[in-house]
Amino acid sequence: MNYNLVVIISVVICAIISMLLSYYGTLLILDEKSGLFKMAQLIIAIASMTTFYAPIKSILMKYMDVELEDESENKND
Repeated sequence: MNYNLVVIISVVICAIISMLLSYYGTLLILDEKSGLFKMAQLIIAIASMTTFYAPIKSILMKYMDVELEDESENKND
């Protein structure tokens, strides 16, 4: 499996989780008609994207058996 594909899949999974978490999390705190709703939703989405991206990517790399190539091996060729 290609590393770039793992990154794309993890970003998509993380975006879906962040979208759901930010909408329903903000809905618990604020009313949807509130002026701060979209701002709070954006802050929660950014925080959850940065929190969940690395663990999801590492789990996918283990599950899909992706190995990173060392740059030193490429330079010696």
